[in-house]
Amino acid sequence: MNQLTSALTGLGGERVALCDVTVCAVLQDLLAEVTVSQTYRNDERVNIEAVYTFPLPLDAVLLDLEVEIGGQLLKGVVVEKKAAEEKYEDAVAAGDAAVMLESIEPGLYTMNVGNLLPQETAKITFSYAILYRWAGDRLRFFLPTTIAPRFGESHHLPHQAPEASLMVENQFSFRLEISGSLRDAQFVCPSHAVELEKSSDKVVLSLKQPKAVMDRDFILNVKAPQTTRSFALCGQDGDGLAAVASFQPFFPGLQAPRPLNLAIVIDCSGSMQGDSMEQAKQALDGILDGLQPHDRVNLIAFGSSTKVFSERPLACNKTNLAKAKRFAKALDANMGGTDIGTALIEAYSVVGGSESADIFLVTDGEVSLWEPVVDAAKKSGNRIFTVGVGSAVSEAFVRQLAADTGGECELVSPREGMADRVVRHFERMRAPRAKRVIVRWPQGATHIAPSRIGAVFEGDTVVACARFDHPPPHGSAILEVETDNGDVFRQELAFPTATPSISPDGISMVARVTAAARLTELDDVAGLETALRYRLVSPWTNWLVIALQTEEDKAQDIPALRKVPQTLAAGWGGVGGVVAFCSVDAFEAPTMMNSLRFDMGEKLAFELSEVKPALRVPPVDLPESYRRLLGLIDAQTSRLELAGALDLLTESGLVAEFDDLFRHAADLDLSVDVIAAIVLARLLSGPMGEFLSGEAQVALASLQESAKEATGAMKEMARHGIALVRKTQEPAARELLRCRAEDEALARFARIGELLDQLEDAIRRSTDRTQAYRDSRARRTGGAIA
Repeated sequence: MNQLTSALTGLGGERVALCDVTVCAVLQDLLAEVTVSQTYRNDERVNIEAVYTFPLPLDAVLLDLEVEIGGQLLKGVVVEKKAAEEKYEDAVAAGDAAVMLESIEPGLYTMNVGNLLPQETAKITFSYAILYRWAGDRLRFFLPTTIAPRFGESHHLPHQAPEASLMVENQFSFRLEISGSLRDAQFVCPSHAVELEKSSDKVVLSLKQPKAVMDRDFILNVKAPQTTRSFALCGQDGDGLAAVASFQPFFPGLQAPRPLNLAIVIDCSGSMQGDSMEQAKQALDGILDGLQPHDRVNLIAFGSSTKVFSERPLACNKTNLAKAKRFAKALDANMGGTDIGTALIEAYSVVGGSESADIFLVTDGEVSLWEPVVDAAKKSGNRIFTVGVGSAVSEAFVRQLAADTGGECELVSPREGMADRVVRHFERMRAPRAKRVIVRWPQGATHIAPSRIGAVFEGDTVVACARFDHPPPHGSAILEVETDNGDVFRQELAFPTATPSISPDGISMVARVTAAARLTELDDVAGLETALRYRLVSPWTNWLVIALQTEEDKAQDIPALRKVPQTLAAGWGGVGGVVAFCSVDAFEAPTMMNSLRFDMGEKLAFELSEVKPALRVPPVDLPESYRRLLGLIDAQTSRLELAGALDLLTESGLVAEFDDLFRHAADLDLSVDVIAAIVLARLLSGPMGEFLSGEAQVALASLQESAKEATGAMKEMARHGIALVRKTQEPAARELLRCRAEDEALARFARIGELLDQLEDAIRRSTDRTQAYRDSRARRTGGAIA
């Protein structure tokens, strides 16, 4: 296997069509242009269709796409969506190569590479523009690299739905050039090891290693206390002019901070295990510490169900805050799926419909169908301030939820400062609200976006766009904000000289950015017309490239579908972590063992008083085998440990559901007892865990910790083993070392990776089955205070 192909081969040796990703970005003041190259290679004996769903920043505006394949360099064109799909399918059916890039939801895109012939390589390069925003004196450069698993059934087509694998490590290279007013800023990268080169006119930032695993967002925090943070841009738009105004308002002489009526909603679903839950608890500590005696507060934890601290918001005196902190301390990521809609409905009820009430939500946002949640939130009348946590947060959901309710969003990856973001949200919530916000443009402005400015907070960027059919000789844009206490803020930005377009149609990058800002407010007809005129990927349009082949080069068969899996996000569900992350090369080679069994180590000790009582009676319509399992645990809690896990699954009748998994483990000489313990711990982390007694919850917490360690040990064993075997392949090929069992060892380690994926699939199917009975459970109010 050549070096390029091996870069994105699965740790288990499986073929991955995507073999290289390169990102090069230029950040000039607040406007960035990012170029991404994805290289696909077919190392199989049949022609394939590679399909890769990937994330981009929510505000990204795709600009260009070109494809290099079979000696041809082809430019993409924007085509109406249905027509693009038909042309793509027709080309593939005719044996020609075709590439189609489509937007499947805000921030998610699918690349379709049809008819990649055996041993053929296709390099697809696209670029996007993005306008960044200030939050105080901080700017956050953000590049998502993977999509974490989401709760609920995907509403995307099967070939588009993202799938994660424990054993695939997609990798990327990265280079960022920074110039203009940000050249002298301070830079902190909490996500990756990077190096900086500074010259008189720019700063160049790149990864310290040539490649990095695509298991987390790339984050660069830029702090520039002294720089000018408001500006205007102008660009040619055919015969007219497009303008962008980026304001940063500051409100002098604010009155005393207003008291809060606050509902804190904390995600305790299974996906929050590990880094995300640690971040959530940091946020919760910061929120509670920031409350004042005149504030009122309630807490809601959620997963598949909800736990409410109090029946009503309570005054923030020392007694109530101490009780709230005890409630928070007992929380963990063990409440099943991410039913965030139900949790927010509970929050709307708890705050009593008061328009002055705010909701503070901490979540990783990993929900498949989130649009209905946003729609319901808009109708509630409550502002929602979100903190998106984790190494691969669902940006679109947490940002849209905040924006559409008049709140604001902060994204916080592991190793970023949580306290600063909590303080920032408190400043926003306590500040006077903007009751009138107007952007005044020179005469002749049309296509103004947004048509209505949403919430405005001190120090947060406000962006507005407009088009002029006839460019004004001079002019400026003016932002006016009046708060509900009568203060008025006014900021004026003069238009600079317009940037001419190098495009034959006279449409500049600024014009395309302003057109993209209008799309969300347009109907289907106007949206399609605008997307086609400005060459934008949208809900109505796709990028399309068709590479016609000669008769002898045409594919003869229908291509085999090859979905490119996502690398599992670092720290997701307790697997790995960003803080402690290391590559394979950072470890010493493991000792080869005859038996792959695990010492589960010491159990963790918990205070019974810290565990909330659970609902003990499961619903009658829960499947009999699950009811039997709960009964066995209730009768003898001491059996809820490693040595008793397999017997519990057997006696309950659940062992049959995992029979293939256990046989696979036995074939690999892995301890079936340990695998059974992992299965049992994961099962009870879902909806069924709600029915355990307090004593059983203590035992389960210990079992879960052991299962987490065992899962990590298996993953590391597979990674190290494969790395070690591969290191022997080159000496063996040169006949310097004889390794007759090399292929057998590699296959064995690969099968450990397959077993981990098999375990995830089995648990998912079982959890989905029990999830169907959620609505029959009574909701708890653990920790309620009279």
